[in-house]
Amino acid sequence: MRRLDATNRRRLLGAVATLGSVGLAGCNALVGSGGEETSKGRDGTARSETTTKRRPNGRGEALEQTVSVGNPNATDAYVTVVVTDESDRTVFVESAALTPGERRPLDASIPESGSYRVLAETSDGRRETFEWTSDERLDGFSLTVLPDGFDFWRVAWCRDCALGRGASDDVPLPGDGSGRWYAPASLVLENPETVVRTARVEVELDDATLVDGAYEVPAGTQVEVPITYRSGEYRVRVELDESVVAESWTVPGQPSLFVDVRDATTGCGPANSELTVVNYDDKTHAVDVRIESGDEELFAERWTLGADESTSVVPVSSSGRYGVRVQIDDADPFYSVWWSCPPRGAAAVVVDASGGGSLSQMRW
Repeated sequence: MRRLDATNRRRLLGAVATLGSVGLAGCNALVGSGGEETSKGRDGTARSETTTKRRPNGRGEALEQTVSVGNPNATDAYVTVVVTDESDRTVFVESAALTPGERRPLDASIPESGSYRVLAETSDGRRETFEWTSDERLDGFSLTVLPDGFDFWRVAWCRDCALGRGASDDVPLPGDGSGRWYAPASLVLENPETVVRTARVEVELDDATLVDGAYEVPAGTQVEVPITYRSGEYRVRVELDESVVAESWTVPGQPSLFVDVRDATTGCGPANSELTVVNYDDKTHAVDVRIESGDEELFAERWTLGADESTSVVPVSSSGRYGVRVQIDDADPFYSVWWSCPPRGAAAVVVDASGGGSLSQMRW
């Protein structure tokens, strides 16, 4: 447990050079190709543009890629990303100060397609290295800061790219202008396997079919399919080799649905799994917290917190919607819902100055 005013600010890393601004790679050129798993890296993605963007770099033309860095955690993160080639020559280096919930795209220019090493490090010492096989048909990669390291994927922003076959264009992306959200609702197909997978996808909203087609999901790839800007309850059916996922999700409450095409499971994005329990009262209180998913109890713990004391735990490992049961001292318990995924941030069980309680969660 810790005092609330004892939080130390992180030491920032030194400033580093930033490469010039560039655009995004094209996706339509990628036709039925898969990636190979290399070391710890995950491979394979694409984008819905038709032309690969390049620019002169003194040795010919550079390949333009995007490095997407996200921080779903409750505290700021200062992240440095370094990309080196097979000769250990640095081809990209940039740092980003990310607030809780922030994701930032960084423009990267690399000499050519091929094998690279990615070093990701935070100012508080989290550090990991990944192998990245780039390709001019792909977009780049994403990094997500985790409590104990990073999550690495190659990514595809792909509505009508060559990864999708037969996707419907009957409903325009901007929607009908009502119930607009800050970003389109999206379906994310992720493949942690080392072999390519194919997913047959149907997405409906009201009585309209928004997507109806097959998507190739290369190894180690997240393929994001933007749908519309309209709010409502979306229904999806994903047919895989040996299973079917049938699910619904409500926008804007849950902007994106993630489907793991290997395990046939669903989620709602990078997990914000840390839960803080804090006592703002000037008296000591016993706080009992239980976390449930459906009928299953996943976590149970009881703390005795003095005035202005807090503690933090990580009671779940994956994103999703969880039930929270809280009892303070011998009072009647109260119940709440915890979404451990974007667009919601850090969650806290709060004992207020009257000894009452609530579940508080930031929304980005």
